[in-house]
Amino acid sequence: MDVLYSFDDYLKRLQNAGLVTGHGGSLDGKIGFLCCDSKKAVPGSMFVCKGNHFKPEYLADAVSRGAVCYVSEKDYGADIPYILVSDVRAALAELSDTYYCSPWKKLRLTAVTGTKGKTTTVHFIKALLDNYFEKHGSAPAGLISTVQTFDGVTAEESVNSTPESIDLQRILYNCCENGLKDVVCEVSSQALKYHRVRCIKFDTAVFTNIGEDHISPVEHPDFEDYFSSKLKIFSQCKTAVISRDCEHFERVLSAASACEKVVTFGSTPDCDVYFYNVRKADGKTVFSLKTPHFEGEFSLKIAGFFNVANAAAAVAATLPYNVDVQTIRETLAETSVSGRMETYGTPDNSVVAIVDYAHNAMSFELLFSHVLKEYPGYKIVSVFGSVGNKAEVRRYALGKIAGKYSDFVYITSEHPDYESPYAIAEQIAEGIREGKAKYTVIPDRELAVTTAVKEAEDKTVVLVLGVGDETTQRINGVLYERRSDSECALAALKERSGVLI
Repeated sequence: MDVLYSFDDYLKRLQNAGLVTGHGGSLDGKIGFLCCDSKKAVPGSMFVCKGNHFKPEYLADAVSRGAVCYVSEKDYGADIPYILVSDVRAALAELSDTYYCSPWKKLRLTAVTGTKGKTTTVHFIKALLDNYFEKHGSAPAGLISTVQTFDGVTAEESVNSTPESIDLQRILYNCCENGLKDVVCEVSSQALKYHRVRCIKFDTAVFTNIGEDHISPVEHPDFEDYFSSKLKIFSQCKTAVISRDCEHFERVLSAASACEKVVTFGSTPDCDVYFYNVRKADGKTVFSLKTPHFEGEFSLKIAGFFNVANAAAAVAATLPYNVDVQTIRETLAETSVSGRMETYGTPDNSVVAIVDYAHNAMSFELLFSHVLKEYPGYKIVSVFGSVGNKAEVRRYALGKIAGKYSDFVYITSEHPDYESPYAIAEQIAEGIREGKAKYTVIPDRELAVTTAVKEAEDKTVVLVLGVGDETTQRINGVLYERRSDSECALAALKERSGVLI
């Protein structure tokens, strides 16, 4: 780091934020490093005691590695200076912003939040900006999404939609160091509620939609908490981009009115970015789009009529950049998103496998409706699970929707973490039993996907849902490597037919 701060500097920052409840000891010199993972501690570190599963031995480990002070909600009695705070997550955000010298101030930031469509919209925005910047000899945009993080040099598979505040500030710092000027990022309700994006101001914030999701004791206790957490984004951005088709639009608009400017997109003519005449033509999704600067016909490479709204949101978000219409047309026609509506099939399309990240009720309804329209007369087989230790209300809802539309369901594991996959499966099965589908439980995800594709009858669509193109699975707090759903589906199709299209 170019600038280092002292223990007293950090203490003052937290005091100014109203977070300090006590402190003890003092240090001479500068703090050389900030971390909340004891394994990353080095001599001269400030260690932040954070996490639902935090144990005192983590602090002892950090001290043994050279940590010289700590920040915590509790006095652990360690023989080093400390700062006690009322909210350690908020404190971590303030400390991280100080340590990395507020890198967001040097960047143009576009954020996307919503119940569904965040990842696709973020990737549309990045593609639009990258193509436009390339034509003008500028650096590409940075990316922070559920799928991938890109800081101008390194592209990595993501763990969370929005990283913890210390990781987020590090990524933004790296973007600056690597010469980037723009960054596009997903912002989850958890990031807003638990201060991961605290201290950061966004130039533009896109609100795609709202539906019930992430309701659990460890996330949001009810829909109101979830919704109000999402709306917090408008308190820290200049321009709001909101969907007029969004449920609870008036409330979203009221919150967005706190911003300097509000831009709307949707399927009604009074929107700033208006899409209409959506249809299928030559195997592509085709639609008309009208903005304050142009009107014309466009097409999408990615399947699903619902993705037109995501494309319109991306166009609305990039209006300040004055991206030319030809670049927009080329980009939308060429952009695909890993793990989103990835479609594979046998040579005669008698069996089609669609891999998608859909993992909540809103996205399930849209995806199953799409399949019914696109593949009339086909049976539907679905493969999915649900994440452990959170979003419990989601499980029954997913099962009910899948049971309504599917002919057969393979219940499998998503990221069971500390929960039993069979316990999660039973909650999903309760919903399935409300509908017509038969089901089985295969916790091994690779085996479930492979079996579903290999045993599918002719004229069947196999929907592999929940984790997109992820290559890890969290079990008992540990991330294990695995083949992606796409790899499994492709291998099974190859074994089934010998040839791929």
